[in-house]
Amino acid sequence: MTNTTSASNPTNPASNAASATPFPDSNSAGHAADADGQAAGPVVDGLIKRVTQSAHDAVDSVAAKLSAVTDGLQGGVDKAGETRDEWLEAARDAIRQHPFAAVAGAALIGAALLSLRSSRRD
Repeated sequence: MTNTTSASNPTNPASNAASATPFPDSNSAGHAADADGQAAGPVVDGLIKRVTQSAHDAVDSVAAKLSAVTDGLQGGVDKAGETRDEWLEAARDAIRQHPFAAVAGAALIGAALLSLRSSRRD
């Protein structure tokens, strides 16, 4: 039994089509011709350059928008951190001004949590 592949058979048109490049290089000697008989290589090159430039512009636009979003998020995180610090300082001041009320409030919260915990076990 002999094993022949389509690549080794020169009479097979599929093997010839597979070995040819699907898109001719613009620098090659045999340019594809358009309907007027002119070489299509420069047209294809121009099209590729325009598409590439459009893709670069789109990527730059998305990058600029993402940068603006991340800057806005960073500002929000900074503001949230400042707000948290202000609340903590206000709570510390309230505890310093009314230490007995703070201890009594903590005891009430602890008792409430304990009663909730014990009621769930039943």
